[in-house]
Amino acid sequence: MSQKRTSGRTVAPALLALLVSGPAGGRSIPPEPSPEERPETAFQAAIDVSLLSWVVRVVEIGGSPILGLRPEDLRVRVGKQEIPVVGLDWIAPGGAGEQAEPESEIVQGWIDGTVGATAAPEGRLVVVFVQAGLNPSHISGQIRLRPWTRRLLATLHPDDRVAVVSFDSHMKLWQDFSRDLEATHAAIDRAMVYSHEIEVAPAEPHSLARHFARAAAFDAASPERALELLGNALEPLPGEKTVLYLGWGLGRFDGAAGVRMTPAYKPAVQALRAARAAVFVLDVTSADWHSLEVGLQNIAEATGGLYFSTFRLPQVATRILAKAISGYYVLTVDRDAVAEKNGRVRIDLRKRRGTVLARPMERSTQTR
Repeated sequence: MSQKRTSGRTVAPALLALLVSGPAGGRSIPPEPSPEERPETAFQAAIDVSLLSWVVRVVEIGGSPILGLRPEDLRVRVGKQEIPVVGLDWIAPGGAGEQAEPESEIVQGWIDGTVGATAAPEGRLVVVFVQAGLNPSHISGQIRLRPWTRRLLATLHPDDRVAVVSFDSHMKLWQDFSRDLEATHAAIDRAMVYSHEIEVAPAEPHSLARHFARAAAFDAASPERALELLGNALEPLPGEKTVLYLGWGLGRFDGAAGVRMTPAYKPAVQALRAARAAVFVLDVTSADWHSLEVGLQNIAEATGGLYFSTFRLPQVATRILAKAISGYYVLTVDRDAVAEKNGRVRIDLRKRRGTVLARPMERSTQTR
Protein backbone atom coordinates (compact mmCIF):
# COMPACT_ATOMS: atom_id res chain seq x y z
CA MET A 1 0.00 0.00 0.00
CA SER A 2 1.31 3.34 -1.02
CA GLN A 3 0.23 6.53 0.66
CA LYS A 4 0.98 10.03 -0.56
CA ARG A 5 1.72 12.90 1.78
CA THR A 6 0.84 16.37 0.91
CA SER A 7 0.62 19.72 2.52
CA GLY A 8 -2.65 21.49 3.08
CA ARG A 9 -4.49 24.50 4.33
CA THR A 10 -7.73 25.69 6.03
CA VAL A 11 -9.27 28.46 8.08
CA ALA A 12 -11.91 30.12 10.38
CA PRO A 13 -12.76 33.52 11.94
CA ALA A 14 -12.21 35.24 15.31
CA LEU A 15 -13.35 38.61 16.67
CA LEU A 16 -14.87 40.54 19.63
CA ALA A 17 -14.92 43.81 21.51
CA LEU A 18 -17.48 45.75 23.44
CA LEU A 19 -17.29 49.47 24.27
CA VAL A 20 -19.53 50.80 26.97
CA SER A 21 -19.69 54.20 28.51
CA GLY A 22 -22.11 56.08 30.77
CA PRO A 23 -22.68 59.70 31.72
CA ALA A 24 -20.68 61.08 34.64
CA GLY A 25 -22.68 62.33 37.61
CA GLY A 26 -23.87 65.96 37.29
CA ARG A 27 -22.99 66.17 33.59
CA SER A 28 -25.54 66.72 30.89
CA ILE A 29 -26.23 63.81 28.55
CA PRO A 30 -25.32 64.68 24.97
CA PRO A 31 -27.82 63.98 22.20
CA GLU A 32 -27.79 60.47 20.76
CA PRO A 33 -25.35 60.32 17.81
CA SER A 34 -26.47 59.42 14.33
CA PRO A 35 -25.88 55.81 13.17
CA GLU A 36 -22.80 56.92 11.21
CA GLU A 37 -21.29 58.52 14.35
CA ARG A 38 -21.85 55.59 16.70
CA PRO A 39 -18.63 53.94 17.96
CA GLU A 40 -19.88 50.45 17.16
CA THR A 41 -20.43 51.45 13.53
CA ALA A 42 -16.86 52.68 13.25
CA PHE A 43 -15.63 49.54 14.97
CA GLN A 44 -17.51 47.28 12.60
CA ALA A 45 -15.96 49.07 9.64
CA ALA A 46 -12.51 48.63 11.18
CA ILE A 47 -12.82 44.82 11.36
CA ASP A 48 -14.28 44.38 7.88
CA VAL A 49 -11.33 42.30 6.64
CA SER A 50 -11.10 39.78 3.82
CA LEU A 51 -10.54 36.21 4.95
CA LEU A 52 -9.15 33.27 3.01
CA SER A 53 -10.08 29.70 3.91
CA TRP A 54 -8.70 26.24 3.17
CA VAL A 55 -10.19 22.82 3.79
CA VAL A 56 -7.51 20.79 5.55
CA ARG A 57 -7.42 17.19 6.68
CA VAL A 58 -4.84 16.40 9.35
CA VAL A 59 -4.33 12.67 9.82
CA GLU A 60 -2.11 10.24 11.69
CA ILE A 61 -0.20 7.43 9.95
CA GLY A 62 -3.21 5.14 10.40
CA GLY A 63 -5.54 7.66 8.77
CA SER A 64 -7.34 8.82 11.91
CA PRO A 65 -8.03 12.56 12.05
CA ILE A 66 -5.98 14.43 14.64
CA LEU A 67 -8.58 16.16 16.80
CA GLY A 68 -8.45 19.10 19.15
CA LEU A 69 -6.03 21.21 17.10
CA ARG A 70 -5.89 24.95 17.75
CA PRO A 71 -4.79 27.73 15.37
CA GLU A 72 -1.33 27.78 16.98
CA ASP A 73 -0.87 24.06 16.19
CA LEU A 74 -0.64 24.78 12.46
CA ARG A 75 2.03 26.83 10.73
CA VAL A 76 1.15 28.60 7.47
CA ARG A 77 4.03 29.91 5.39
CA VAL A 78 4.10 31.82 2.13
CA GLY A 79 7.56 31.20 0.78
CA LYS A 80 9.76 31.48 3.88
CA GLN A 81 7.52 33.91 5.74
CA GLU A 82 4.98 32.76 8.29
CA ILE A 83 1.51 34.30 8.49
CA PRO A 84 -0.84 34.03 11.48
CA VAL A 85 -3.80 31.65 11.49
CA VAL A 86 -6.97 33.59 12.28
CA GLY A 87 -9.11 30.54 13.01
CA LEU A 88 -9.32 26.75 12.85
CA ASP A 89 -12.71 25.00 12.90
CA TRP A 90 -13.32 21.26 13.01
CA ILE A 91 -16.11 20.11 10.70
CA ALA A 92 -17.25 16.58 11.52
CA PRO A 93 -20.07 14.30 10.35
CA GLY A 94 -21.81 15.15 13.62
CA GLY A 95 -21.78 18.86 12.78
CA ALA A 96 -19.38 21.80 13.01
CA GLY A 97 -17.39 21.92 16.19
CA GLU A 98 -18.15 18.36 17.29
CA GLN A 99 -14.99 16.47 18.19
CA ALA A 100 -16.08 12.97 19.09
CA GLU A 101 -13.40 10.31 18.96
CA PRO A 102 -13.28 9.06 15.35
CA GLU A 103 -12.08 5.58 16.30
CA SER A 104 -14.90 4.61 18.66
CA GLU A 105 -17.88 4.43 16.32
CA ILE A 106 -16.37 4.14 12.85
CA VAL A 107 -13.96 1.33 13.70
CA GLN A 108 -16.61 -0.51 15.72
CA GLY A 109 -18.70 -0.58 12.56
CA TRP A 110 -15.96 -2.62 10.89
CA ILE A 111 -15.93 -5.08 13.77
CA ASP A 112 -19.64 -5.79 14.16
CA GLY A 113 -20.93 -4.70 10.73
CA THR A 114 -23.00 -1.82 12.04
CA VAL A 115 -22.92 1.78 10.86
CA GLY A 116 -21.60 3.95 13.67
CA ALA A 117 -21.11 7.42 12.22
CA THR A 118 -23.23 10.52 12.70
CA ALA A 119 -23.62 13.09 9.93
CA ALA A 120 -23.97 16.81 9.43
CA PRO A 121 -27.60 18.00 9.23
CA GLU A 122 -27.60 18.23 5.43
CA GLY A 123 -25.29 15.29 4.85
CA ARG A 124 -22.15 15.07 2.75
CA LEU A 125 -21.90 14.77 -1.04
CA VAL A 126 -19.85 11.76 -2.18
CA VAL A 127 -19.19 10.64 -5.77
CA VAL A 128 -18.01 7.14 -6.62
CA PHE A 129 -16.01 7.28 -9.88
CA VAL A 130 -15.51 3.82 -11.43
CA GLN A 131 -12.80 3.44 -14.07
CA ALA A 132 -13.87 0.30 -15.92
CA GLY A 133 -11.54 -1.77 -18.09
CA LEU A 134 -11.35 -5.08 -19.93
CA ASN A 135 -7.86 -5.97 -18.70
CA PRO A 136 -8.14 -9.02 -16.39
CA SER A 137 -6.02 -7.30 -13.71
CA HIS A 138 -8.49 -4.40 -13.66
CA ILE A 139 -11.66 -6.52 -13.63
CA SER A 140 -10.34 -8.84 -10.91
CA GLY A 141 -9.29 -5.85 -8.86
CA GLN A 142 -12.76 -4.29 -9.01
CA ILE A 143 -14.35 -7.59 -7.99
CA ARG A 144 -11.83 -8.11 -5.17
CA LEU A 145 -12.54 -4.64 -3.81
CA ARG A 146 -16.33 -4.95 -4.08
CA PRO A 147 -17.12 -6.18 -0.52
CA TRP A 148 -14.72 -3.65 0.99
CA THR A 149 -16.26 -0.81 -1.00
CA ARG A 150 -19.58 -1.80 0.54
CA ARG A 151 -18.08 -1.61 4.02
CA LEU A 152 -16.54 1.75 3.25
CA LEU A 153 -19.90 3.15 2.14
CA ALA A 154 -21.52 1.65 5.23
CA THR A 155 -19.50 4.07 7.38
CA LEU A 156 -21.37 6.98 5.81
CA HIS A 157 -24.31 8.46 7.69
CA PRO A 158 -27.83 7.92 6.30
CA ASP A 159 -28.01 11.66 5.55
CA ASP A 160 -24.97 11.50 3.25
CA ARG A 161 -25.76 11.31 -0.46
CA VAL A 162 -23.82 9.26 -3.00
CA ALA A 163 -23.70 9.61 -6.79
CA VAL A 164 -22.08 7.13 -9.20
CA VAL A 165 -20.29 7.87 -12.48
CA SER A 166 -17.94 5.79 -14.62
CA PHE A 167 -15.53 5.93 -17.50
CA ASP A 168 -14.99 3.12 -20.00
CA SER A 169 -15.22 4.14 -23.67
CA HIS A 170 -16.71 7.44 -22.46
CA MET A 171 -18.17 8.98 -19.30
CA LYS A 172 -21.49 7.72 -17.92
CA LEU A 173 -23.81 8.80 -15.09
CA TRP A 174 -25.40 5.88 -13.25
CA GLN A 175 -26.94 7.48 -10.18
CA ASP A 176 -27.62 11.00 -8.93
CA PHE A 177 -27.05 11.87 -5.27
CA SER A 178 -29.02 9.36 -3.21
CA ARG A 179 -29.26 8.07 0.36
CA ASP A 180 -30.21 4.59 -0.87
CA LEU A 181 -27.09 2.46 -0.33
CA GLU A 182 -28.56 -0.64 -1.98
CA ALA A 183 -29.25 1.38 -5.12
CA THR A 184 -25.70 2.76 -4.90
CA HIS A 185 -24.20 -0.75 -4.72
CA ALA A 186 -26.25 -1.78 -7.78
CA ALA A 187 -25.10 1.31 -9.68
CA ILE A 188 -21.43 0.58 -8.88
CA ASP A 189 -21.88 -3.00 -10.12
CA ARG A 190 -23.32 -1.74 -13.41
CA ALA A 191 -20.50 0.77 -13.75
CA MET A 192 -17.82 -1.95 -13.50
CA VAL A 193 -18.76 -3.48 -16.86
CA TYR A 194 -19.41 -2.11 -20.33
CA SER A 195 -23.19 -1.72 -20.38
CA HIS A 196 -25.88 0.49 -21.83
CA GLU A 197 -26.50 3.82 -20.14
CA ILE A 198 -29.72 4.58 -18.32
CA GLU A 199 -31.76 7.75 -17.95
CA VAL A 200 -31.03 9.38 -14.58
CA ALA A 201 -33.60 11.83 -13.23
CA PRO A 202 -32.32 14.87 -11.28
CA ALA A 203 -32.39 14.42 -7.51
CA GLU A 204 -33.35 16.90 -4.81
CA PRO A 205 -32.08 19.03 -3.17
CA HIS A 206 -28.64 18.60 -4.77
CA SER A 207 -28.31 17.15 -8.25
CA LEU A 208 -25.31 16.04 -10.29
CA ALA A 209 -27.59 15.08 -13.18
CA ARG A 210 -28.90 18.64 -13.49
CA HIS A 211 -25.40 19.94 -14.26
CA PHE A 212 -24.11 16.85 -16.11
CA ALA A 213 -23.04 17.68 -19.68
CA ARG A 214 -24.27 14.55 -21.47
CA ALA A 215 -23.05 15.41 -24.97
CA ALA A 216 -19.57 16.28 -23.67
CA ALA A 217 -19.56 13.12 -21.52
CA PHE A 218 -20.31 10.98 -24.57
CA ASP A 219 -17.37 12.58 -26.39
CA ALA A 220 -14.98 12.27 -23.40
CA ALA A 221 -12.04 10.21 -24.63
CA SER A 222 -10.06 9.85 -21.40
CA PRO A 223 -10.64 9.50 -17.65
CA GLU A 224 -8.90 12.86 -17.20
CA ARG A 225 -11.53 14.53 -19.39
CA ALA A 226 -14.24 12.70 -17.43
CA LEU A 227 -12.82 14.07 -14.18
CA GLU A 228 -12.89 17.58 -15.63
CA LEU A 229 -16.55 17.18 -16.55
CA LEU A 230 -17.27 15.82 -13.07
CA GLY A 231 -15.62 18.87 -11.52
CA ASN A 232 -17.67 21.17 -13.74
CA ALA A 233 -20.90 19.44 -12.67
CA LEU A 234 -19.99 19.57 -8.98
CA GLU A 235 -18.85 23.20 -8.94
CA PRO A 236 -22.35 24.77 -8.59
CA LEU A 237 -23.18 22.52 -5.62
CA PRO A 238 -22.46 23.75 -2.08
CA GLY A 239 -19.70 22.70 0.27
CA GLU A 240 -16.83 20.23 0.27
CA LYS A 241 -17.19 17.07 -1.85
CA THR A 242 -15.48 13.69 -1.69
CA VAL A 243 -14.66 11.69 -4.83
CA LEU A 244 -13.89 7.98 -4.33
CA TYR A 245 -11.94 6.94 -7.43
CA LEU A 246 -12.02 3.17 -8.04
CA GLY A 247 -9.58 2.87 -10.91
CA TRP A 248 -6.36 1.59 -12.40
CA GLY A 249 -4.44 4.49 -13.87
CA LEU A 250 -4.05 8.01 -15.23
CA GLY A 251 -1.47 9.38 -17.63
CA ARG A 252 0.37 7.73 -20.51
CA PHE A 253 3.42 5.46 -20.42
CA ASP A 254 6.03 6.92 -22.76
CA GLY A 255 8.78 4.30 -22.85
CA ALA A 256 12.10 5.47 -21.44
CA ALA A 257 10.53 8.82 -20.50
CA GLY A 258 8.24 7.06 -18.04
CA VAL A 259 4.71 8.23 -17.31
CA ARG A 260 3.56 11.58 -18.64
CA MET A 261 0.36 13.33 -17.67
CA THR A 262 -1.82 14.04 -20.70
CA PRO A 263 -2.92 17.57 -21.74
CA ALA A 264 -6.34 16.78 -20.24
CA TYR A 265 -4.86 16.35 -16.74
CA LYS A 266 -4.38 20.02 -15.83
CA PRO A 267 -7.95 21.09 -16.74
CA ALA A 268 -9.21 18.14 -14.65
CA VAL A 269 -7.25 19.31 -11.60
CA GLN A 270 -8.43 22.90 -12.04
CA ALA A 271 -12.08 21.83 -12.34
CA LEU A 272 -11.90 19.60 -9.24
CA ARG A 273 -10.23 22.33 -7.19
CA ALA A 274 -12.88 24.85 -8.26
CA ALA A 275 -15.55 22.33 -7.21
CA ARG A 276 -13.96 21.89 -3.74
CA ALA A 277 -13.62 18.16 -4.46
CA ALA A 278 -10.90 15.96 -2.92
CA VAL A 279 -10.08 12.73 -4.78
CA PHE A 280 -9.36 9.61 -2.72
CA VAL A 281 -8.01 6.85 -4.94
CA LEU A 282 -8.47 3.11 -4.42
CA ASP A 283 -6.15 1.56 -7.03
CA VAL A 284 -7.78 -1.73 -8.14
CA THR A 285 -4.84 -3.01 -10.22
CA SER A 286 -3.89 -6.60 -9.34
CA ALA A 287 -0.18 -5.84 -8.97
CA ASP A 288 2.19 -4.61 -6.28
CA TRP A 289 3.32 -1.80 -8.55
CA HIS A 290 2.47 -0.45 -12.01
CA SER A 291 3.50 2.57 -14.04
CA LEU A 292 0.14 4.35 -14.26
CA GLU A 293 -0.24 4.50 -10.48
CA VAL A 294 1.86 7.69 -10.70
CA GLY A 295 -1.05 9.49 -12.33
CA LEU A 296 -3.42 8.29 -9.61
CA GLN A 297 -1.04 9.52 -6.92
CA ASN A 298 -0.78 12.87 -8.70
CA ILE A 299 -4.55 13.49 -8.84
CA ALA A 300 -4.95 12.62 -5.16
CA GLU A 301 -2.12 14.93 -4.10
CA ALA A 302 -3.28 17.79 -6.33
CA THR A 303 -6.80 17.79 -4.88
CA GLY A 304 -6.03 17.22 -1.19
CA GLY A 305 -6.85 13.50 -1.14
CA LEU A 306 -4.98 10.23 -0.64
CA TYR A 307 -3.89 7.27 -2.77
CA PHE A 308 -4.18 3.61 -1.71
CA SER A 309 -3.20 0.39 -3.42
CA THR A 310 -5.76 -2.34 -2.71
CA PHE A 311 -3.91 -5.37 -4.12
CA ARG A 312 -2.61 -6.91 -0.91
CA LEU A 313 -4.79 -5.54 1.88
CA PRO A 314 -7.98 -3.97 0.54
CA GLN A 315 -9.58 -4.17 3.99
CA VAL A 316 -6.80 -2.02 5.46
CA ALA A 317 -6.87 0.53 2.63
CA THR A 318 -10.63 1.05 2.85
CA ARG A 319 -10.57 1.16 6.65
CA ILE A 320 -7.91 3.90 6.66
CA LEU A 321 -9.84 5.80 4.00
CA ALA A 322 -13.05 5.66 6.04
CA LYS A 323 -11.26 7.34 8.94
CA ALA A 324 -9.49 9.91 6.75
CA ILE A 325 -12.74 11.25 5.25
CA SER A 326 -14.62 11.33 8.56
CA GLY A 327 -13.94 15.04 9.17
CA TYR A 328 -11.81 18.05 8.24
CA TYR A 329 -10.68 21.46 9.45
CA VAL A 330 -11.41 24.84 7.95
CA LEU A 331 -8.36 27.06 8.38
CA THR A 332 -8.66 30.83 7.99
CA VAL A 333 -6.07 33.52 7.37
CA ASP A 334 -6.14 37.18 6.41
CA ARG A 335 -6.26 37.29 2.61
CA ASP A 336 -4.17 40.47 2.52
CA ALA A 337 -1.43 38.82 4.58
CA VAL A 338 -1.13 36.14 1.88
CA ALA A 339 -1.29 38.63 -1.00
CA GLU A 340 1.53 40.75 0.44
CA LYS A 341 4.02 37.86 0.30
CA ASN A 342 5.50 35.85 -2.53
CA GLY A 343 6.05 32.13 -2.79
CA ARG A 344 4.29 28.82 -2.38
CA VAL A 345 1.78 28.45 0.45
CA ARG A 346 2.64 25.63 2.84
CA ILE A 347 0.81 24.33 5.90
CA ASP A 348 2.52 22.14 8.48
CA LEU A 349 1.92 20.75 11.94
CA ARG A 350 3.95 22.11 14.84
CA LYS A 351 5.42 19.72 17.41
CA ARG A 352 3.35 16.73 16.25
CA ARG A 353 3.67 13.98 13.71
CA GLY A 354 0.97 13.79 11.09
CA THR A 355 0.08 14.54 7.50
CA VAL A 356 -1.67 17.72 6.37
CA LEU A 357 -3.81 17.23 3.26
CA ALA A 358 -5.11 20.20 1.31
CA ARG A 359 -5.61 21.52 -2.19
CA PRO A 360 -3.00 24.06 -3.31
CA MET A 361 -4.66 27.47 -3.21
CA GLU A 362 -4.50 29.69 -6.26
CA ARG A 363 -3.90 33.39 -5.45
CA SER A 364 -7.09 34.35 -7.26
CA THR A 365 -9.31 31.78 -5.50
CA GLN A 366 -12.28 33.31 -3.71
CA THR A 367 -13.43 32.27 -0.26
CA ARG A 368 -16.56 30.13 -0.44
